[in-house]
Amino acid sequence: MDTPPDTLSVPLNGYAMHLRPSELDAVAAGLGEFDASAEGNLLTLAEALRRLPNNDRAATWELAIRRYGRHKTLPSAAGEIGMDRLHAEELLESYNQQLAAVPAPER
Repeated sequence: MDTPPDTLSVPLNGYAMHLRPSELDAVAAGLGEFDASAEGNLLTLAEALRRLPNNDRAATWELAIRRYGRHKTLPSAAGEIGMDRLHAEELLESYNQQLAAVPAPER
């Protein structure tokens, strides 16, 4: 992948969370293809995460990795990070809404 590393970084209250391409690939595969290119999928996942409130980004990403990337059930994925199922549902719903709102990357 020729994507510059900073396009896979997500700001977190003065810090940056660097998304691993392997985790992005796993989440994209778990969600199914939603863009015309593998690189576009990774950029879309990162951009949707950036659009979430700062305080939700890290927890949402950890949840997405477990739920979509590792194919865990929602209660299991949430429990692994100490979150209740209802809050996990809310975070993933918000993330899915942002995924739908991100325009397709420029080619």
